[in-house]
Amino acid sequence: MDGTRNPLAEFLRDRRESLSPESVGLAAERGRRVAGLRRTEVAELAGISADYYLRLEQGRGHQPSQQVLSALSRALRLDHYGDEHLRRMAALAAGHAEPATTGQMPSGALDLLRLHRDTPAYISNATMDVVAVNRPGLLLAPGGLRPGMNLVMSVFAHYPDPHSEAHWERTARALVASLRYHADPRDARLRQIVAALGRTDDRFRRIWGACGVGPQFNAWPMVYIDAHGWVTLRAESLTLAGAAGWTMTLFFAEPQTPGVAALADLVRDANRAPADGDPAQAVAVAAELDPICVDDDADAEEIAS
Repeated sequence: MDGTRNPLAEFLRDRRESLSPESVGLAAERGRRVAGLRRTEVAELAGISADYYLRLEQGRGHQPSQQVLSALSRALRLDHYGDEHLRRMAALAAGHAEPATTGQMPSGALDLLRLHRDTPAYISNATMDVVAVNRPGLLLAPGGLRPGMNLVMSVFAHYPDPHSEAHWERTARALVASLRYHADPRDARLRQIVAALGRTDDRFRRIWGACGVGPQFNAWPMVYIDAHGWVTLRAESLTLAGAAGWTMTLFFAEPQTPGVAALADLVRDANRAPADGDPAQAVAVAAELDPICVDDDADAEEIAS
């Protein structure tokens, strides 16, 4: 998704290929070989000419009007966040968008994180990299939250036990949708993440191909806490002002659940002050992000697109 690519064209194609005829009210065809919808079918559903839609998907068309974007959104069965994403991609394709994000942490974010001593919390950027974690967050699981790690890469690095497979699927879908929603399509790191996982993981190919898009404001993750094992907590993500896609996520225990005692013990252990009482040690910050390697640039471009 570099400067030579058209983010609107890519999203239109990906979304079209993720839909079945039945999902948009079209009759099923025996022996149909097309993956997803045909371009002509999308054009008909949107009430635009097939040639105009073809040019949009090839990145050759003029910037579509708001009316055309609304028609495409309805034709492609986009929800509120999908529609928002479609319009953002159209603005990017037309050059009517802010420059690509620099990846700089919003001012005051670490100070805000240090205030939360009684609940695990972390800060992540638009490509789902964990940039800073408070002391309780570091204890959620052995290596579970580590500054520099990528949340999407991490979830696909773990193969769930059969009893937790449904939970894993929900988590993976939510993280991938959030990655697509928050990340700047011009960001090289986004392309590396998608390419690396697309090369090695069929599960990621399937979930990315479903073209889900939307922020993850709340979740109920299962986390491991020493002496308590796996417990379910509630996670709430707050948008940080001043930098697109940056969030702070905090973990809570619902009343009268096993997570209450587990979280209390975790916070107590985490807040045993270091000998010098240095408040700066309340937060761990990534010195650098984990490298994401793709062996062949040409193959990476094809996978990531």
